[in-house]
Amino acid sequence: MLLPLQAMAQATSCADDEFWKVYKDSLPDTYCECTYNTTPFVFPIDTVLTEPVWFSAKMDDIKQGMSAYWFSDDSVVLEVYAFCISHRPTISMIVPPNRMYEMPVDEINKRIDELPGSAEYLKTLEPRIRAYTLHGGVGTVYCYPYNHGPHSTCEKPMEMRSWMTYVCEEAENVYRIPASNIPSKGKAFLRWIHKPDHANLKSQPADIRLTLDSCDGEEAGRATITDSMHVYMFDSAMLVDARKAGRDVWVHVSHVEGITGRLRYFANPKYAEGMPDIDESICLGKTLTVNGREYSSDTTFIEGIYVNRDTLSTQHVTLTFTEPTPIYDTVLVDPKDLKRGVVHELTGAVLFNYGDTIIDIVAPKQCTKRYQVTVKDPTPIENVDADRKGARKQIQNGRIIIFVDERKYNIVGQQID
Repeated sequence: MLLPLQAMAQATSCADDEFWKVYKDSLPDTYCECTYNTTPFVFPIDTVLTEPVWFSAKMDDIKQGMSAYWFSDDSVVLEVYAFCISHRPTISMIVPPNRMYEMPVDEINKRIDELPGSAEYLKTLEPRIRAYTLHGGVGTVYCYPYNHGPHSTCEKPMEMRSWMTYVCEEAENVYRIPASNIPSKGKAFLRWIHKPDHANLKSQPADIRLTLDSCDGEEAGRATITDSMHVYMFDSAMLVDARKAGRDVWVHVSHVEGITGRLRYFANPKYAEGMPDIDESICLGKTLTVNGREYSSDTTFIEGIYVNRDTLSTQHVTLTFTEPTPIYDTVLVDPKDLKRGVVHELTGAVLFNYGDTIIDIVAPKQCTKRYQVTVKDPTPIENVDADRKGARKQIQNGRIIIFVDERKYNIVGQQID
């Protein structure tokens, strides 16, 4: 029946539509608008919605999936009708106030495959998309194919709203949090999500940088979000001060070329029971791993771990890397040899000056060894010997010791045990 029904609807309005005249009692109230009052649908859509709007689309457009951004205090309904004679939409989604909603390609294709008719026939259809607010409100809607999103720039930044998801397709995006929208207690976090497209590709991180007042304003924070488990928690004192001073916060996001990730912003998060504190110590040179991240230097921080939705769990982390105990070594070098450089046998370092030199020997996953090498001119030994009858020299553990009677002295004449 579908082909005859479509063929009968060739009029320019319902006033001339014989099919409507015959079957209007059984057709949906939306039939006339769906059939005759449409605007061509071309990605991307960027429009202010003040009343219900109908779009006519191509099946290939619909099969790309959809990412819909909605900025309003009202909800927006997006409905896809394969046929204007249908009483119910083939696909429907409700985007809550100030949110982004996505319908993946595989989900849309599953709905399309359930439609009656051959695959060849379905390719010729021109589906209709209806957009309207749930309670008659006004708002701005952006529609993009799935896994695509608007490029937010310094010149045209998207406003950051809590719970909103931002598709970061470009390598750099800049968003703005108006001072009036900063949470009063300064509690907020960012979550980065990148799902690898191939099995051999790892999840890629995102670099975050904050500025105040403008895109090139005073820097107020910087971090790297390595994965979707770890989040970036804003400095609450900074946000509170910015809100009081009426200073907008600009969020700069960058990642490697060729990937698409998602950034989610949450204000006033909830907190689950905190995780046990971590206080660990290890020798300098080795690493400590906490929640999948490696550390190699002293640090203290509060880790934010994503739980679900807008909920975090926090953990206090203190990591200490103990300095190595120095290994002392003294070498005696003639001035003429020192000019050419002397190789210290234990470390391999080449020394050119008298005095103390600290040399660290670093090897992967091993404790660092630290040598304090003292290079001395051997001449002072002769000065000690000259006036001391019976004085004699010995080398003990690599050190020159001078004996006078039963007492021991170092090479500069200091008595030692």
